[in-house]
Amino acid sequence: MAEANTGVDFRHPEYVDNVDSWKFVNNICDSKGVKQYINVLNIQDTSRENGARNEQFKKRAIFYAIAGYTSRGLVGKAFSKPPELEVVTQLEYIKTNVDGAGTGIDQQAQDVVRDVLRIGRSGLLTDFPKTAGESSVAQLASGGIAATITKFDAKQIINWKTKSIGSRIVLCKVVLAYNKDIQGEDGFSFKTAPIRLELKLEYVTDREVYSMVTWEKLKIKDVEQWVAGEEIFPVDSTGSTLSEIPFVFVGSESNTTKIDPAPMYDLCVINEGHLNNSAIYEDAVYQVGQPQVWMSGITQTHIDLMAKNDMYFGSRTVMGVPPGEKLGIVQVEPDTLAKEAMADKVQTMIGLGAMFITPVSANKTATQSAGELLAQHSVLSLIVSNVTDAYEKALGWVALFMGTDPKQTVYKLNQDFVSPTADANMLREIIAGFISGAIPAADFLRWQQRHNIIDPDKTLEEYQDEMGALMTMPDLDQ
Repeated sequence: MAEANTGVDFRHPEYVDNVDSWKFVNNICDSKGVKQYINVLNIQDTSRENGARNEQFKKRAIFYAIAGYTSRGLVGKAFSKPPELEVVTQLEYIKTNVDGAGTGIDQQAQDVVRDVLRIGRSGLLTDFPKTAGESSVAQLASGGIAATITKFDAKQIINWKTKSIGSRIVLCKVVLAYNKDIQGEDGFSFKTAPIRLELKLEYVTDREVYSMVTWEKLKIKDVEQWVAGEEIFPVDSTGSTLSEIPFVFVGSESNTTKIDPAPMYDLCVINEGHLNNSAIYEDAVYQVGQPQVWMSGITQTHIDLMAKNDMYFGSRTVMGVPPGEKLGIVQVEPDTLAKEAMADKVQTMIGLGAMFITPVSANKTATQSAGELLAQHSVLSLIVSNVTDAYEKALGWVALFMGTDPKQTVYKLNQDFVSPTADANMLREIIAGFISGAIPAADFLRWQQRHNIIDPDKTLEEYQDEMGALMTMPDLDQ
């Protein structure tokens, strides 16, 4: 084994700048440890009493998981129509086992869309098992080995580097962090051990060659050190090494090493503010929500008299007061400020992407509503497009490993999220344009499919067969 090298655990500066915000967004979306984001009351007071007060303050707060429902709702919208998948027989296994662990490609793609939608970053590594003895070609023929695509979330991609080769900027190093389980001696318990996977592209002899090294943290002379394992040079179906790292970044704006903005960060910040407003509101309800009975001029004699005669406050009982004094009830007015702040934040979150949880306001025009939907889904459309491009590249490497033609592999996610409406006038004009020959049959068919007038799976040939003699159609102006 190689000498210890702690440098493999180095975090890229951009990673360090963003990892805390990624954790925050995921915690809010997963409703995980959200009470930690509630502001502390009287932070300068370190007494036990104030500590107990803050514990109750946090406990009474109610978290509305708006960001989480938004995230899941948008992923569901992206996959409301099954992705288009076309593969040769040899690659059909990716439908149900794309990563070698039993995850289907659709399920994995949903996780990628979710991660990019939340924090703007994910990654896909295409890998091929190391072969020994029997050639990779022979093992491919027997079905004994298969290429895989493994998803890594942003927190696992701790370092990366690019370099110039001619006029191209290429990825030359990626370091991935993950844990492996080590079974205990009892056969039931286990512990986790940190692993670093180094992917690198280096100039060897006369060309750039891709290799990978697995690093483990071992204790040597009572000192923990990162120790490198064997350097592996993955080969394709012909036995040739690769001239690029088969890893692709997936972003909310572009699939590059640059860290893109986290699309749901702003929404999660508002969700955090909503939680703090809830804490204030619920605390006020608890402290002064109960009606308080009061009397004026009461003495110990009157208290003893009430106790002796079992006098109590409630229906069917008259409570006496001393002559000339008063009995009344104090009831706090609603805490409208905190409640209004909560309502304002809900409306802000609707504008930022949570529209599916609340119907569009009735006073908005159809044009305004359609515009809001289009703006919302434009972010989702770009993310879905980037995920589609990433899988196209990853599946190209799968085809390279498996000895198939990348052009015969298609994986495309649905990007049509807005269901348009067609009124009678629009339909009339479109049909007139089709009959006059201004609109081709293929475009006319697509328009009808987009507006849910025609079966979306119907082919142009089937449609033309059904239409028959178009010249016999009635004159629309009569």
